[in-house]
Amino acid sequence: MIHYIKFEFKNMLGYSIAMIVGGLLPLVLAIGGYHSSKNIADNHHLAITLFATLLPMIPLGLVILPFTISFGRDTASGITIRFNLFGYTLIKQMIAKFASVVILVIGVTIIYLMVLLNVLSFPNPSMMMIVNIFFGILLLTMSLYLIAFSIAQIFKGFSMIQGVAMVVYFGIAILTGTMGGFHLTGFPKMIGQFIPFEALRDNLISNWTTPCFSISKEFIQLLIFLMFTIVLFIIVNLFRIHSRRR
Repeated sequence: MIHYIKFEFKNMLGYSIAMIVGGLLPLVLAIGGYHSSKNIADNHHLAITLFATLLPMIPLGLVILPFTISFGRDTASGITIRFNLFGYTLIKQMIAKFASVVILVIGVTIIYLMVLLNVLSFPNPSMMMIVNIFFGILLLTMSLYLIAFSIAQIFKGFSMIQGVAMVVYFGIAILTGTMGGFHLTGFPKMIGQFIPFEALRDNLISNWTTPCFSISKEFIQLLIFLMFTIVLFIIVNLFRIHSRRR
């Protein structure tokens, strides 16, 4: 399985533009959006807000873009079917791809945290907050991975999969307030609140240095979103199996 994971990891790294969007863009936006003032408290608040707002862009960009696009290319070209003939089944592919995605997201998150802690003016987070950061990112990665896998499974053709991945990326970024700063109302606002970016963001901003705090609201929203993506994944695969039998 280790050599499968290495293969999938290298496969994702091959999409340089997607890697820049998911890995480098959050750092650039955070550093570029920071403006120091004479008020230390204001500096700390701005830095923490930028960090928390742009943090979810890491799993969003790295999972929805390079993973969906690379898997979509393999699916459209029939590579996944040929893999299956040589014992690299779809289940093994799913596990290896997920492991490679988690390694990539966690690695970029560590770089993001270390760079901004040294570049921006804000206090070191508590140990509980560091655990919360990686816990939240891991659950988000799992949910977004299932969405990405579903996109690559249900849509046909590399161009279609790539286009849908881009729409989903920018759609989630806009609906959650991570990109654009649009004032949404009604149903779009409800969708944005359902995606747990805001819950993770608010918890980070409110409890950055707090040594002990409750993550129940954030945890519940992350779990609800994960359950939703699991149901979506099951429906997509049932539809795919049914389509093959027809």
